[in-house]
Amino acid sequence: MDPRQELKDAINLLADLTEAYTAALFLREHGGSNLRAAAWHTLSRSFRAQSVIREGEGVVGYVAKHGQPVDVDRYHQGSGATRYYDEDEGVQAFVALPVGEVGVLVVDTKNRQVFGEREKKIIRDFSIFFHHLVLHQDTCSREAMYGRILDLLYDVENAALGFSDRRQYYSEVLDAARRYTGLSMGFLLLLHPGRKQFTVEAVEGPSLSTLRGRAFPVSQGLVGWVLREGRSLTHSRMNPLPGKSYLIAPDEPMRGYNAFVGVPLLAWRRLTGAWAFVGRTERQVDDEEERALQLAGHRVAATIEHYRLGDG
Repeated sequence: MDPRQELKDAINLLADLTEAYTAALFLREHGGSNLRAAAWHTLSRSFRAQSVIREGEGVVGYVAKHGQPVDVDRYHQGSGATRYYDEDEGVQAFVALPVGEVGVLVVDTKNRQVFGEREKKIIRDFSIFFHHLVLHQDTCSREAMYGRILDLLYDVENAALGFSDRRQYYSEVLDAARRYTGLSMGFLLLLHPGRKQFTVEAVEGPSLSTLRGRAFPVSQGLVGWVLREGRSLTHSRMNPLPGKSYLIAPDEPMRGYNAFVGVPLLAWRRLTGAWAFVGRTERQVDDEEERALQLAGHRVAATIEHYRLGDG
């Protein structure tokens, strides 16, 4: 079952049991302190479903920062002050509880001035339930990640043992890494002698095929940064301007991407190029996933150097 749907079903049940105007679960961003709504049921059009809430900001941020519940009856301020609405919604009572250390659960009402003790107990029980559910989902997610890491390393190693030409090899390793990242496009770049330019050696996925075989300076684009710095670069949520993709060059055909991960290719600690992956959906890439992509990239670089594929 989709983990997001599990959270959504549970929050809908909580909203029904408490007759809430809004019931929402906010979770910390992976590896950070900011929070985002992960599941919600609301009758409001001004609920900040897509907004980032910083620790200490509003009701949600306060509970996240201090780990203390907030229980307010007969609320007389504008509900925009809670910072999970953009406008006043006439909320009269709300309860906000920490969900362990992973997030905050908020339930409010505009139909009455207080939550009864029964409703408050239900909300407290759901905060405990959500904590266990999120931890369980995280455990399952990590197990699935380790499986994908093993698949990636196996596929890259297997590709090095049985390819007939460099195009086949590039296609197989890019496809393996695309499946690993879950992103729709991948490209492999080889650095020129002197490290001033690189060539787009191979492309997998839609939109970027016209760049194959072209050379570009390392001074431009996101992949240029990876090559200049010799370090990985990951963006999990990007919003490039219309017509300003700029992964590789300002005139590239790719538009509207959200996620990017680029990793240098090192053969025996010598930089030979980079591979990068991009997609239209948001994608969180944690440190372990990035290191696995680096390790697989080292194997790709060693194969390129050993068989002199870059000279083809």
